Amino acid sequence: MHTIERNSRTRARSSRWLTAAVTVAAVASGGIALATPANAAETQTAAPAAAPAPDPLDCPSAGCRRVAEGFTNPSGVALDGHGKAYVADGSSGNLVEIDLASGARHEITTGLGNTLGVALDGEGHAYSTSTSTGKLYRVDLSTGQKSEVATGLGGPHRVALEGNGKAVVTDHVNNRVWEVDLTDGRKDEVTTGIGNPHGVALDGKGTAYVAAFNEGKLYAVDLNTGRKSVVADGLGGVSGVALSNGHAYLAQQGGKLWDVDLHSRAKRTVATSKHMWDVALDKDGTAYVTDNTGKVLWRINDGGTPAPPPPPSGDAKVDLKPVPDITAKPGETAVPRINVKNTGGKRIGNQDITLKLGPEGVKWGFNVVYQDRDGNLVEAPCHVVDGDAGTSLCKDVPLNLDPGQSVELRTEVNTDKSLKPGDMPSITWHIADKTAKTDWLMK
Repeated sequence: MHTIERNSRTRARSSRWLTAAVTVAAVASGGIALATPANAAETQTAAPAAAPAPDPLDCPSAGCRRVAEGFTNPSGVALDGHGKAYVADGSSGNLVEIDLASGARHEITTGLGNTLGVALDGEGHAYSTSTSTGKLYRVDLSTGQKSEVATGLGGPHRVALEGNGKAVVTDHVNNRVWEVDLTDGRKDEVTTGIGNPHGVALDGKGTAYVAAFNEGKLYAVDLNTGRKSVVADGLGGVSGVALSNGHAYLAQQGGKLWDVDLHSRAKRTVATSKHMWDVALDKDGTAYVTDNTGKVLWRINDGGTPAPPPPPSGDAKVDLKPVPDITAKPGETAVPRINVKNTGGKRIGNQDITLKLGPEGVKWGFNVVYQDRDGNLVEAPCHVVDGDAGTSLCKDVPLNLDPGQSVELRTEVNTDKSLKPGDMPSITWHIADKTAKTDWLMK
């Protein structure tokens, strides 16, 4: 097997992985069926009208159903979308199939060592981690035949599939996140320094969300650059993570199921138990949680339905005011800024934003647009447009501005040493119905 450090090669990716990020305001875009009120988008924007958050469900309770039991050490769980769950049964070394309707169980394979994570490719295969052997296995779900995909992964905990022939694997022994090529087993270190990383979930846009067990934090990790940022903390020993409608759901060893809004960073407890180890969500937002102490697979749902994310604001009206008196030195980073104000009569929810660099001598820095609100820094992914390295498109960015509200956006642009004092590079912002240019003076 081959190991390549991130700074030793240029990552070949399609434009969907060449991500920028836009920082945005809080958005209640719905989420798990058991947790999100139907009017969540309205109640979060105006505090006086907000309904109180529902009390967390208790397992066992009427809101929780015991799907299956009798496991040895149930850890990772994945759903196939066709009524089956697959559970990595820890120290037993077994991968177990569960019929979600009847609770009937079928042992797919054994001999996986201490298997803690499982992911499905939708083509009849499961990928399972073995923390005791440092390996990632591929398992044929029809025959139970297993084969080694990658070795030397340290203490692989959980795994998620990118859908492009690669997997993301957390290494909880070495505080590391790997990217693994599923064809040849080649592994690439994405990032380090996350305290005991357990669960991992992918947003399909180039960001991995990683649960840091020792730190009680949820990290967002850019798979292209390895850059990481804290989304939420104070979560306790979180081990599993799943994504739905702009929310992350985290299973905590202490017995809490957390709901974290990925944009506002707000968090709340939606269910409790004696112990929770991993979580998976079906298409309706129902949660399936492994209980490592009770050796149970729970279904958690109060019969609600997830609220869809707000639609893009096609008729939004804004005023753009570039922030003046910005300067930079040749060869250093410029930070152009712009104020965005909602001048229309309707709330602006999701909105496309296009960024275009100015003349020669400038290029994207971290390809990130920042916004500070209530001390929080929130990122929404964008991508560099095919065939135009100077343009980034940010689709469905949740600005969440009520009429009259405004926010300042900023980005980072690298300047070339060839620029001279007095030059005026620029970046153009296109938001809703307006376009404006922010320039800065080279000194």
